[in-house]
Parts: sequence; structure tokens; C-alpha cells
Amino acid sequence: MAEGGGASAGERPVVLLHGLWMRPLMMRPLARRLRSRGFTPHRFGYRSRHVTLAEHAQALDAWLGERFAPGQPLRFVGHSLGGVVLRALAARSPHWFEDARTVMLGTPNQGSAGAAFLMQWWEGRWWLGVAGRELAGEAPLRLPVPPGEMGVVAGTRRRWWTRWLLDGPNDGLVRVAETCLPGAEVVTLPVGHMGLMFRRPVAEATAHFLANGRFGGHGEPAGGLC
Repeated sequence: MAEGGGASAGERPVVLLHGLWMRPLMMRPLARRLRSRGFTPHRFGYRSRHVTLAEHAQALDAWLGERFAPGQPLRFVGHSLGGVVLRALAARSPHWFEDARTVMLGTPNQGSAGAAFLMQWWEGRWWLGVAGRELAGEAPLRLPVPPGEMGVVAGTRRRWWTRWLLDGPNDGLVRVAETCLPGAEVVTLPVGHMGLMFRRPVAEATAHFLANGRFGGHGEPAGGLC
């Protein structure tokens, strides 16, 4: 499998990053669908709770350096915290995004009201971990937007247990407004936060953007939500 080694000639590599408390296995359904559309997925695994965003970016930088040549066109997909790790990588090594396209799925680019709420209790701070706690502050606002073409898919399937906490359209954990990035095309789909990894319409929208640099009618434009 491509995840275990370097890139081969002629492939269209796409690097997939999971989110908080997840493992690379969680990105397997999305990887399978992207592979069926001509991409070669490479899943990056990291211990999401245990170190800072900058340290995650350092590990990702080294991992990419073992697999890809500088200047090789790459595609990136980050779910939730994984998208913020990509922005931390852009702060550290922006050359990976030369001629790149990036899709973020439910990433709290403007910070996370949910994380800020959990920060009120010791148990919440433990659950978030080191990198997750950064989402409650201004760290996402300080990180750069990765160079290249940027797309964001935000979910709108709310959950009853967070309706009293998250105002406006949201995926049950992250508000649509929190996913927005300057210069990015943002679309919404009626899925929940976890569904962004598993649902076919999300994979179709992601594949279209990775191939064309736009969503091309996949999803509803976020419009005034951003």
C-alpha cells in the first residue's frame, strides 16, 4: 500500500490526516474512495493529544521528507484537528504546498467554541490533550493559510446534545463559521462531524476539488456563513 512507502512515478499522491482521538484507520474509507478516483493515498498517523501543534508539524515535515521530493505536487486532506496541523506545517515548511491543493473537513480554523467550553473543567482539558487545548485559544488564528488552492467542507447535521452550546449551523462539534478560511472555497453538506470522514458525498466533493481546484457543485456554498 502507498501508506507504507514513498511515492512512485506517475501517481497522484494525497496525504490524509485524521483528527483528535483518531487513528489513520479512520481515514481508510475516504482513502479507498479517493483511490478509486485515481489518487494514491498516504495516511499520516500521529498521537493527536500528546504534543503541541508545532511538534505535530515537525513530525509531519520529517514524514513527508522521507516519502516525497521537494517541489513534488501534493494533495492534502485534513479532518478536524488534522487541518490545523496542516496549517502548522505551512508555518514551518510552506514549500510542501507549492502547486498543492488542500481540503479541510470540519476543521476549526477560527478556533473552537466547543474546546473553549471543555477547558472549564480538568476532565475537559484532559480529553482535549495538548494540541486540542490550543484550539480553544488563538493558535488557529495565528497560523497561516497554506499556499495553493484551498477548499473546506463543513457539516450541518447538528446533534441534540450540543444544540444548547453551538449556535448557528454546525456539525455537532464545529460550527460552519469556525471552519472558514480567507481565500478558501467553503461548502456545506448535511453530515455530522464524524460523517465527514465516512460519507460518500464528502469523498466525491473532496476528490473533485483535489482534481480541479474547485468543488464544482458538490455541496452548498457557505455564503454569508463565512
